[in-house]
Amino acid sequence: MAKARTRPQARAPEEKQSPFSAFLKHQQNALEETGKAFVSLFPPEFREHTKKAMEENKASFEVLWDGLIDGLERGLEKLRPAPKSETPPQAKVKVDVE
Repeated sequence: MAKARTRPQARAPEEKQSPFSAFLKHQQNALEETGKAFVSLFPPEFREHTKKAMEENKASFEVLWDGLIDGLERGLEKLRPAPKSETPPQAKVKVDVE
């Protein structure tokens, strides 16, 4: 039985790109396919745990940055001058009556 010849997939007509843009597009596709090849080498459990680890790492940095921002805001509040009241407080005057 003879093998069926495979034909290259017909590409949809694309807009005319500069040679550099076309190069970048091909490099992006090559990188994506290389990533898929590496991912296929690992079992699904590994990929699942890696995904969860990356999510935890992201969450840890979000907490760290939120804490830093809160600390900076508290420090700035201490440095800001207190708001002045519109009317000064009335001082008591002692009056002697005879």
